[in-house]
Amino acid sequence: MIASYKVLSAGGSGPDSDIAAAIVQAADAGARVINLSLGGYATTQTMRDAVAYAWGRNAVIVAGAGNDNTSDKFYPAALPNVMAVGATDANDARSAASNFGDWVTLMAPGQNIIVPKMGGSYGAVSGTSYSAPQVAGLAGLILSGNPSLTNQQVVDLIVSNVDDLGAAGRDSTFGYGRINACKALKAAVPS
Repeated sequence: MIASYKVLSAGGSGPDSDIAAAIVQAADAGARVINLSLGGYATTQTMRDAVAYAWGRNAVIVAGAGNDNTSDKFYPAALPNVMAVGATDANDARSAASNFGDWVTLMAPGQNIIVPKMGGSYGAVSGTSYSAPQVAGLAGLILSGNPSLTNQQVVDLIVSNVDDLGAAGRDSTFGYGRINACKALKAAVPS
């Protein structure tokens, strides 16, 4: 099942309480993966509680790291138990706008991503709002092949099967590295 929750206005803003309510509602509905392609540079206890609740209900929580080329923490991505996703370009370099820092978990392609547009056309978009759903989609694929996994096991499978970029191991530019769906799926579902 895929569900969509509208929590932001047409202008792209909304209170943490609306976002938190949607997280709780999704967790109560049995969501195993929650993608949050939104955020800001402050957080609230309400948001912290909602993320902790969803994690406690066995949901994998993924969020975009933001698009301001800064190491400042971006929420909800920087909260505990959230996979904070930065963006890479076609050359596996950090996308120029992608946020970075020791709080970023990993990277996924997020520059010049081709998506459907209104009116039936397609166009290129960039940002961590497009890299985070790729990680969420990978989590969903892993769970479809092995639904008995816990959220922590899914996170560990994704993180331990990245392609390491930059300095060896986790670094503040790329986190653990860029996702590798093939490696992660083979590790999750060996057959």
